[in-house]
Amino acid sequence: MLKKMIISIISVALFCVMFYQWAFATENFLQNPSFEDTNNNMPIGWYTWVWDYKPGIVEFFVEQEGSRSGQNYVTIENIEARDSRFFQEVAVNSNSCYKFSGWIKTENVKEDVLGANLSLEGITVRSRDIRGTVDEWQYTELYIKTGEGVNTLKLSLGLGGYGNLNTGKASFDDMVLEEVDSIPEGENFAFIGNSDIVSESSKDEQKSEPENTEGKYTLVWFTTSLVVLVIILFYYYRTGKLKFSSAFLFIP
Repeated sequence: MLKKMIISIISVALFCVMFYQWAFATENFLQNPSFEDTNNNMPIGWYTWVWDYKPGIVEFFVEQEGSRSGQNYVTIENIEARDSRFFQEVAVNSNSCYKFSGWIKTENVKEDVLGANLSLEGITVRSRDIRGTVDEWQYTELYIKTGEGVNTLKLSLGLGGYGNLNTGKASFDDMVLEEVDSIPEGENFAFIGNSDIVSESSKDEQKSEPENTEGKYTLVWFTTSLVVLVIILFYYYRTGKLKFSSAFLFIP
């Protein structure tokens, strides 16, 4: 009987550990990141923007055939050369690091100017862009660091950019904004300060490297799992199903 109880307790503890690892590893700050929720063939939670908009020059829509996962993905089609984007404003934490990532494919995008990319509103720091015709989904990412007092980010999925007007089609799927412990050494990143000052940093600017907070989430889920385990042990002890000396448990 005692052996079965111990096995059950260990199983519960392991489940708690795995659950909290999963919960922290998969938190996505974006609403409708894979575009499964739609209204009138547009993704809920996202809005659009076009530089120098005129009717009939840009189309935004949801597609289904050839999605990377799920049912839907979104596409921007620039019939005339434009800087066009899907936007979403997201609540974030100040003094934190994030990774904004997703998958892109393109069709007939000019290769001599900026192609399909991930970025933030009003800045020139962006992810690796995709140009030409690329039928297979391509992964790209952008690291972001928020300063003191920053609690929102305006993220964009774009075709073209500031001073880089482009044509063609750009499709996006499986977007993720996740908080990370730190930014990998040497990675460029966008810094968003409370005065809306934005900069680009790299390994050559060591003073701008974010604080390394590696392990803070590990401590959270480990502590929570330990508390759950202690509660279970206490319950079995109080109900008489598990016998330990009072000196060992410090319980009178």
